[in-house]
Amino acid sequence: MGGIKKKKANNPSVATIFRSQSTPRRPSCRTGKASPSLEPDTPEHLHAADQPITKRDLQVLLLDATADIKAHTAAELDRHIQGLKGDIEALARHTNQAETQLTALAESSRTHSQDLTYLHGKITSLEEELEDLNNRSRRNNIRVRGLPESVPGDCLQATLLGLFRSLLPEAVDRDLEMDRAHRALRAPAFSPDTPRDVIVRLHRFPIKEQLLRKARQNPPSYLNCRLAFFQDLAPLTLKKRRDLKQLTLTLTHHGIKYMWGHPFKLVVRKDEQTHVLHHATEMVPFAASLGLELLPPPSQLPRRPGGGPGGAARADDRTPRHTPRRRVMTAGGSPRRP
Repeated sequence: MGGIKKKKANNPSVATIFRSQSTPRRPSCRTGKASPSLEPDTPEHLHAADQPITKRDLQVLLLDATADIKAHTAAELDRHIQGLKGDIEALARHTNQAETQLTALAESSRTHSQDLTYLHGKITSLEEELEDLNNRSRRNNIRVRGLPESVPGDCLQATLLGLFRSLLPEAVDRDLEMDRAHRALRAPAFSPDTPRDVIVRLHRFPIKEQLLRKARQNPPSYLNCRLAFFQDLAPLTLKKRRDLKQLTLTLTHHGIKYMWGHPFKLVVRKDEQTHVLHHATEMVPFAASLGLELLPPPSQLPRRPGGGPGGAARADDRTPRHTPRRRVMTAGGSPRRP
């Protein structure tokens, strides 16, 4: 019959995937008619050579691939997260150990700092005590500067006795008794033509003080050489006095008298008030308390003929640096004084 359309037969030349294919249906719950199956097709159905892949099949395959990817990704993420957790826990343990060690080190450093401060104070105190003992052992000594080298060592006491008699003519020989007299070592910076100082120890301290006072008032001379008498001092005391040179020059420039004390200190009396300086680090505020402005350092002051920087310095400030004592061995092996 012409009104009835016949179903076209599948063309063998068309690929299987493009051929028309009916999907198995199942009855609907409402109508009882068959509806597209929601169950995934079986592998045999998907891989049947005579049935093409439908959109539903592609959706099923995509869902399966997505599920596999999600599962694989979740497993990998979980594995990496577990590794990161382990690393973070190890790092936390190491951090706690480092913090504990740092706390212990900080406490140890604080204790060491306190110990160092205490030891520094003790060392400073011991140095000051040794300096005071050294100066006390030299309290009867006079350092004579300018005595020519032509005076031999065995004639030093006789020569000095004549000088002392000229300064204290009223004193008897028993008062001018000397325990010893010898030449001091020469500092490397001094010229070989400069005569070495002579250190003499007097038996009586009051006579030593009178000789120093007379020598400051009327400096003696020997063979047309002007002599200077100084108090023999410890090397550390000389260094401290040199550190205060800028202050002593300032005081001398303003006509302010000062004196040295023992243990080491600088005593200045101004306007009926006594000011005491113990350390060179306090020099600037000490000068300010006196209403003075420090002069430039001695190295920056112009030199004047016949004097040091800025003019003649006080005798106590010009004592040379201390040089360690050396011993020279004679041919027989016994030591002798150089």
